[in-house]
Amino acid sequence: MIYLIFTPEGFAEAQADILEDKAALWINNNLLSPEQLASLSAHDINVSFLPNLIDARDEKAIIAALEYVETQSPKEEILVEYP
Repeated sequence: MIYLIFTPEGFAEAQADILEDKAALWINNNLLSPEQLASLSAHDINVSFLPNLIDARDEKAIIAALEYVETQSPKEEILVEYP
């Protein structure tokens, strides 16, 4: 399972599920602090960064990000943050 998250609020809402599911995480490059990234790493959560900064209010950008992540992991279920 993959979580595609764009905002700090979305991460806060999904964090417990991400840890419980041991899910992979795709995020904007500047979304999490170094401490948050270290904590996820300590829990064996694979964090990947989107190639472009995604505005969570831009539906076309969200769709483009989803399509990109799907090309990287075509057989994985992807949960997408929709603020």
